[in-house]
Amino acid sequence: MQQRSLLERLVGKPRPWVVWAYAGLAVIWDLLAIIDPSRLHTFMAIAWTILAGLQIGSARYVRRQERSRAHNADRGDVAH
Repeated sequence: MQQRSLLERLVGKPRPWVVWAYAGLAVIWDLLAIIDPSRLHTFMAIAWTILAGLQIGSARYVRRQERSRAHNADRGDVAH
């Protein structure tokens, strides 16, 4: 059984399509905030940009952990 990090327990394993969807929504809100600045557009642009950044960071972290686990498993198999 694999140990899951705190981030994986809180956010779960991020799916690539979810990461892209968050990034897409962030870009749309950013464009709306630039084209038609209002408090709502600015707030939503900031919020979605932060959420997209968290999703991207989470996906990169999980991918790095999986590579590290695979690398350690390979090294462990060779040593035995």
